[in-house]
Amino acid sequence: MNPHTTTNEQLVRFVLGELSSNEAREIELHVRQCEPCQEAVGQLRRLLDCAQGMAAVPVEEQAIESANRAVLRAAQTQSKDQPRRGVQARVALFGRTIMTNRTMRLAVAAVVALAVILGLSLFTGDGAGKTYAKVVDQLHKAHTLTYSLVTKTGVESMPTVRMDFAYRDTGHLRTTTADGYITVVEATATGAKGISLVPPTKSYVVFEITNVPDDPAKDPWATVERLRALPAQASQALGRQEMDGRTLDGFVVREDDATTTVWIDPQTGQLVRAELEFASAPGMSMILSDFQLDVLLDDSFFTLQPPAGYVPVQVSADASQVGEQDFVEFLRLWTNWTVDATFPPNVSGVEIAKVAVQMAREGKFVGPYAPAYGAERQPQVMYRGMVFVGRLPGGTWRYAGQNVRSGDPLAPIFWYQPAGSATWRVIYADLHVANVPPENLPK
Repeated sequence: MNPHTTTNEQLVRFVLGELSSNEAREIELHVRQCEPCQEAVGQLRRLLDCAQGMAAVPVEEQAIESANRAVLRAAQTQSKDQPRRGVQARVALFGRTIMTNRTMRLAVAAVVALAVILGLSLFTGDGAGKTYAKVVDQLHKAHTLTYSLVTKTGVESMPTVRMDFAYRDTGHLRTTTADGYITVVEATATGAKGISLVPPTKSYVVFEITNVPDDPAKDPWATVERLRALPAQASQALGRQEMDGRTLDGFVVREDDATTTVWIDPQTGQLVRAELEFASAPGMSMILSDFQLDVLLDDSFFTLQPPAGYVPVQVSADASQVGEQDFVEFLRLWTNWTVDATFPPNVSGVEIAKVAVQMAREGKFVGPYAPAYGAERQPQVMYRGMVFVGRLPGGTWRYAGQNVRSGDPLAPIFWYQPAGSATWRVIYADLHVANVPPENLPK
């Protein structure tokens, strides 16, 4: 039996002595090897001792006061620096301990009330759960953060993208790809400005986006904000597992559409790896690793000045005015630009410059610019299309246009879920758009 199969209900029945001898023996063997379950069993036994110790007390106000005092004594065994971010009720865990005896109910109610008042987590304890809480606290307080990010789309034809991120809480972000493409972003009062370097052509794009909604899922800070917004208590402890030759403690955080799995070195207390998955985008995942907190990041690291000899291209967009049609126009531009009238291999703002350079070298474009767009209009159209995609929260969109020729009204190439909508918007290869319920989305 491992941490994935042991349920809260089984642990409660084990403490209450309700399991068969074989079931109890199996749980006991598991608990000896699983630190999170050891902590949960210890907490349950203290809870039960508090309640049973008051079984003979008259049921009146004195009983409640006695229960509170007993619970306080049990609560004192908790670490004093437990996170104070509220406690979610664990119905399955408490439900089995609330007996028909009214005094028992009072004792359990007192435990719940004190947990809420004191900000204690009854089932986190001092072990692995505390390790997770400390890591989250470090992320919340970090002034700088660097890490590597690998994005997998789950689509065989779509490339896996790896980038290095460097974040500073002065509102600066820098991303670097393995082959030297660099983007630096600086927050402004209404949005962001930045520069992207394209080494093969010795060119750079100066960009600005204004009127960006105050959305924690917005690009380019999406993964940084998700890390820094992790709750102080995980949804589930996975126990210890071997990973890449190291023994790590795993924790799962489930929030809305996203599931974040965090892996921590129990010896050093350092964050080693974080994995993000999205329910609405099966197969898509992000893997974050190589974390460093509060390392020195000099101002020059976030400079918006291009290297000598680079040729500029300037674009800008008002995010409040960018919409679906901007993205459709970008797709139309691309199919007019390619020799075979196919859609782009991907629509990642980071990768699109690299893709375009490589395709130009391979002779896949009809010219340096798409017909009817030209040197000034084309960069602007492409940038607005990328801004639209960048504003979509992770896990709410999919792209399937690689190697698809324009014109087929039955071939879906992009679908996304607008905020607050029960249906999805699907763009087809003839560039018409339709509303589609979730159950009818492309597989």
